[in-house]
Amino acid sequence: MACLPAFPPARRRRPIFRSVFIALFTLLTAACALPDAAPPPFCRMPGPDAETVYIVSHGWHTEVGIPAANLRGPLAVYRTLLPGARVVMFGYGKRTFMTAPPEAFSEYILGPLPGAAVIQVTGLSVLPTEAYRPGETIALSLSADGSAALSDFIWNDLDRDRAGRPRLIGPGPFPGSLFYAARSRYDLFHTCNTWTIDALAAGGLPTSGDSVVFSGQAMARAETVAMEQCEAAGSASAALHGTAERNEGPL
Repeated sequence: MACLPAFPPARRRRPIFRSVFIALFTLLTAACALPDAAPPPFCRMPGPDAETVYIVSHGWHTEVGIPAANLRGPLAVYRTLLPGARVVMFGYGKRTFMTAPPEAFSEYILGPLPGAAVIQVTGLSVLPTEAYRPGETIALSLSADGSAALSDFIWNDLDRDRAGRPRLIGPGPFPGSLFYAARSRYDLFHTCNTWTIDALAAGGLPTSGDSVVFSGQAMARAETVAMEQCEAAGSASAALHGTAERNEGPL
C-alpha cells in the first residue's frame, strides 16, 4: 500500500483516474480503518520533562509530528530549514509514488511494489489539530529521552549527502514540504504506517510496528497508547490525591 502525500486542508485537484483509484483503494481498505470517532484525550505524562508527539492520519497515510522546539540532535537542522514552523511533520513512503506527478497513473498501479523510499518533511505554523480535519490527530506524551530517541530514529533513516546533510530529492506537493531520500526501503511489510509506529516505539512508547500495514492499524495502536497514558495519569492523580488527604489527617 503505497502512501499518499499528506495534503493540507486545501487539497489540489486530481485527474479523474486518480480520484477513481483512490476511491477504489479506500473501499478495499475500509475494513482496516478506524470508525469516525473523536480521538482519545491527551493525557500528559507526570514530570517536568514530558513532551508531545502527534500522529496524523491522511486516509491511508500516517505521519509523525514533532514540535520544532523538541527536535533533538542533528534533526534540529529543520528548525533552520523550516523557519517559523511550530510543528514539523515526517511522513514515509515509496519514492516513485510519493513524488509522482498527478498524471502518472502507472505509479498508482505499481505503488504496492517494493522500492526506494522518501521521507516527506512538512513545516506547520500551527498545531496539527488546527491544520487538519477533526479526528485525524492523536497526541501522545513521551519523556525528553524518548523525544531524543524519536529524533534519532528519523535522522538515522534520512540518507545524507557527502556533506552530511539530508539528501534532498525535491519540493513536496505544497509550500512548506520537502522530499528527502530515505535509507530504508519501502515494501508491503514496511509501509508509511509501519514506519510511523516504529518511530513511536523508538521513542520508548509501548507499541510495535509489527504487522502494521494500514493507517487504521497504526491509528488504533496510537489510540491504545493514548488510552493507557490517560489511565496511568488518572491512577497517578488519584494516588497523589490520596496521599494529600492522608497527610492532612485529623487535627
